[in-house]
Amino acid sequence: MGWLLRVNRLYGPTVRWLRLADFAQAFQGGCWPERTSVYQISRWETAAVRVPYLAIRRYEELLDLPSHRLVALIDSIYRYAASTGDAAPVLTRAPDRPAAPERLNELVDLAASSTALLTGVEWDELTRRLAAAPEVVISPQRVWADIAERLLGETIVADGLAWMQRYEALSRLLAHPVGQQAAVAACASLAADRTNQVFIETVSALDASDHPDANRHVLHQLAHPTNDRAQFGALLASVRKLRFGHFTEAQLPHLVAVIHELTFDSKRRGDIQPLAVELLRRLSDRMPAANRNRLRGLVADPTLHQVLRAGRLADGEASRRLVDRISNTAVALMPGEPPPFRDDVLPVLVDEMLFSPVFDVRMYAAIAVSGTPYRQPLAAGLAAELNGRTVLADPVAPAMIEALRLVGGAEQRAVIERLTTASGVHGSITVAAAQAIGHVGGRSDDRFWRQAVAYHAELWRRTGQPTNEAALNGLTYGLGMTRNRALLRLLRADDRMPQPVRAAATWWLNVPDVVYASANR
Repeated sequence: MGWLLRVNRLYGPTVRWLRLADFAQAFQGGCWPERTSVYQISRWETAAVRVPYLAIRRYEELLDLPSHRLVALIDSIYRYAASTGDAAPVLTRAPDRPAAPERLNELVDLAASSTALLTGVEWDELTRRLAAAPEVVISPQRVWADIAERLLGETIVADGLAWMQRYEALSRLLAHPVGQQAAVAACASLAADRTNQVFIETVSALDASDHPDANRHVLHQLAHPTNDRAQFGALLASVRKLRFGHFTEAQLPHLVAVIHELTFDSKRRGDIQPLAVELLRRLSDRMPAANRNRLRGLVADPTLHQVLRAGRLADGEASRRLVDRISNTAVALMPGEPPPFRDDVLPVLVDEMLFSPVFDVRMYAAIAVSGTPYRQPLAAGLAAELNGRTVLADPVAPAMIEALRLVGGAEQRAVIERLTTASGVHGSITVAAAQAIGHVGGRSDDRFWRQAVAYHAELWRRTGQPTNEAALNGLTYGLGMTRNRALLRLLRADDRMPQPVRAAATWWLNVPDVVYASANR
């Protein structure tokens, strides 16, 4: 967190803030009422002490950052890393006045409404106030379900800052002593719905709850999944549930057995096996000797062997050169000569972003970088790598594409568009690009969408390849995230399309307008 503040100050748009004394002198004001010394800011930026909420808000003000941008980043990273199991945010806000219950009532009414719009800041405030009142009574009981279902619905169609705020709010609800059962039920119900189109996020969110029902649903989706995406979400949820000790001693043998079988099932999603191997690596002391011996057969697959040996997707030396090249280029493109400090954190984040076998670790590393001025040069570096033939033959290419979902801007969109229909590349690259196009910065015109859909539809009709169907599903997801209703209606009506694609288009068209509108606030 100190790194986020330091990098934003030193590489921000105001050269004056390079001098810590000038920054400290200007710090009092806005939302920050106190005088602040150079010593205090230095302690925040070197993580000697935890930075308070209002200080982060003051950084946003002085650095001309979007309101609550740094707050949402820090909330998200704390939530994933912390093991408190508490509904309250780790980034402590000033206590809300207990004499203002009418504000909580107002927010509950808005969240339970089928027509009201809520901002990300209002979801933050509502769930923060609920966390501060662990025994709160909301009547009728059904209101808890209404709030949970509405929040989940907005979360899975939101993006960027709006997504971070809602995902944190959902995590708080999943940890709330009273609200967690409704939140767990909402996730489980949507995960069991085969018409749903956002499974990974829906199931993996259950890692925020240690409630027995959350454990039960995660284990069910591992052993009897709704589909491969739900199963992948359950594997992701298991990573944190294991780390925080959610599973009982009686559940662990069953968990090990299921994950062991997934490790050797190459017919599943391509990203399931590396994640299953990583979980087995962490569970090695729980495995029978016969199962440990069987794992030696993974040596033949270089990626799975590296995961089992070192918890990485690639060999350390080869990956180090790539990480150094991308990190050094990003630092070199920052303003100022020489750099104002030696950045030892950026290479760690780039390494995690590209080579962790856990998707969530890759995602949160990219989220951290996306909240800094490194974002643009790093995205340019990734795009340049993806334009090279060597990288496109490397297993790291899909992770680079995933990273561009979070750090990429309009300038990188053309690279993702090209890879969506590029011939001669591995299917994992094609699918990753199709799944990323709904998130990367900028917008694609209808001409691109029509050509990409037509390209994969023709190949699917001719060859029946799963890669082309998966790419069509990814493109449909992108049309849904960008709310391109006209093209979604065309997909729904086209009886030459794979049935799952038409079903996906139907689902996106049925998302209520109020959910879309609210999720963008």
